[in-house]
Amino acid sequence: MKQDWYKPLAWAMWLFLPGTALNYWRAWDQLPMRMAVHFNASSQPNGWTSREGAVMVGLGIMAVLLVLFTVGALIVRALQPSASWPMLIGFYIVLGFLWYSNNAIVTWNLRAHDAAQRSELVVPRIPPRSNGSVVG
Repeated sequence: MKQDWYKPLAWAMWLFLPGTALNYWRAWDQLPMRMAVHFNASSQPNGWTSREGAVMVGLGIMAVLLVLFTVGALIVRALQPSASWPMLIGFYIVLGFLWYSNNAIVTWNLRAHDAAQRSELVVPRIPPRSNGSVVG
């Protein structure tokens, strides 16, 4: 008997949701209260939200896409079986990119938060005098 892996793989997409939640949960206590969640082309943050907002948006987008992708994958399998595998692969690529993006947001905010805490411990530099000599 030949095993059909399509339906189990269509439902396995849902593992991206707990994977994303786990990334946030593991770092929750270290995340700053105000998180950068949107970045420009130079990887500089230009959009912020609370950490609760970041989790809700990240998991919310993931959940909506999972519902749409699961329904779409099962409908396409029933109506157009020849297109079902390429479509499922595309869904996995999109979900993988979204998981990676959420993970990158958590990682960036952890690094920025750690750098901010370390910079408070550093003694400020003494500015040079106008004639080029150092004060102090």
